[in-house]
Amino acid sequence: MKTLVIVSHPEMANSLVQNFLKASATPFQDEVTWHDLATIQQLDVAVEQALLRNHERIIFQFPLYWYAAPASLKTWLDTVLTGEFAFSGRMPLQGKSLGVVVSTGIAGKHFQAGGSEQATLSEILRPYELVARKLGMTYLPPLAIHQFSYLTETARQLLLVDYQRYLTQTTFNFEQKVAWFEQQLRQRQSVATDSEQQQQLALLADQLTEQGELLTDLGWQVQLIRQEEGEG
Repeated sequence: MKTLVIVSHPEMANSLVQNFLKASATPFQDEVTWHDLATIQQLDVAVEQALLRNHERIIFQFPLYWYAAPASLKTWLDTVLTGEFAFSGRMPLQGKSLGVVVSTGIAGKHFQAGGSEQATLSEILRPYELVARKLGMTYLPPLAIHQFSYLTETARQLLLVDYQRYLTQTTFNFEQKVAWFEQQLRQRQSVATDSEQQQQLALLADQLTEQGELLTDLGWQVQLIRQEEGEG
């Protein structure tokens, strides 16, 4: 699966979170195309539309400015997603997936019922979901990053993994999550030069597979019990 990350940020060089995300995507250069709108002097509609055709997952990535994306993303949408491209004949984006990676300067607790913003992020990002539905795309649950500069090192490491999964994991159920981690371990094992490290990575991958199978079996057992009790 190839992923196109369309980044809309007016000050990329000064953005801690965007540069962190860009570095996080670097190991997946064969699968992920980083497309910074700020570097484009003039939009070439044919080139942009070709990028959309050649990728299976499209990601809109931006900071939240006054409950919306920066102007460059709106300009891109208005210019590139023409009616002739999106709807004439076979819909070229149908069956692809659309995700949103959004960063905010305030804590996530404010984007909930009773919070200071009086709206959830899902409500604020609703227009992108509608765009996805209109184009026949699958809309992914947004990945929200709140107050990046305050995140601990551990939290940043977890964000790195979540972001890499968001870009490259085919689906987001539990089995696919386990499979993704196993694949990353196997790949690191294949490039490791130290034999002891190779053995450790292989052991971790085997253990992950084993534990994943056990948890999957347990999940099926719980589901069956609930069905028998009338809860399923």
